[in-house]
Amino acid sequence: MELFKMAKEAMSMRSKLKEMEKVLKAKVVDVEYKGVKIKINAKSEILDLKLPEDVLSKSVKDVEKLVLSAFQEAISRSQKEMAEESKKMMGGLNIPGLN
Repeated sequence: MELFKMAKEAMSMRSKLKEMEKVLKAKVVDVEYKGVKIKINAKSEILDLKLPEDVLSKSVKDVEKLVLSAFQEAISRSQKEMAEESKKMMGGLNIPGLN
């Protein structure tokens, strides 16, 4: 009987995780870092990148640093959104990698 209960809970958890994945994919964050605009969802999938026109007048090294920093900022914000959404949907469950 306990095994049946565990299987039922596992199916419920699977359903919640699928729903959470849909919510995270739909949650889009717009990040602007020193003129670089990145659109990213809460699953850390990059959806769009816009560079300011003046960036092409900078050295390659400067552009690389700028874009890398912008991506790091976008991913950081994306992870915060994921954590917030996970807390809402999972109601305090301690799932490794989601908290």
